[in-house]
Amino acid sequence: MRFSAYAAALAAASLLSLAQPAAAAGSFAPAPAVHVHAAGLESQAQLAAQLSAQGYSNVALTSAEPSLANPHPELNPSESGNPAQTPVRDGWNGTAQKDGQTVQVYASHS
Repeated sequence: MRFSAYAAALAAASLLSLAQPAAAAGSFAPAPAVHVHAAGLESQAQLAAQLSAQGYSNVALTSAEPSLANPHPELNPSESGNPAQTPVRDGWNGTAQKDGQTVQVYASHS
């Protein structure tokens, strides 16, 4: 009888330890971003030119917003086909690179 009580307590303790939330292996940091004031910028082509003048390269802008089904629309050529005709929108517009780091491109008109 004493053995079964000990085994039951050990089993309960083991199950409780499995139910504890897992600790994160590292810290989470926000994705690097560049925020651009878009006053006077009418198209994503103009935004790309401004970013290039500021030292950004590999500017990939898109007309589509990211979603669970399409998390990187800037990588799809059909989503970023005509930057001269695509207006800059408030919020996320795509990605760019600077100093070897990829950054998220955000714009605001206010």
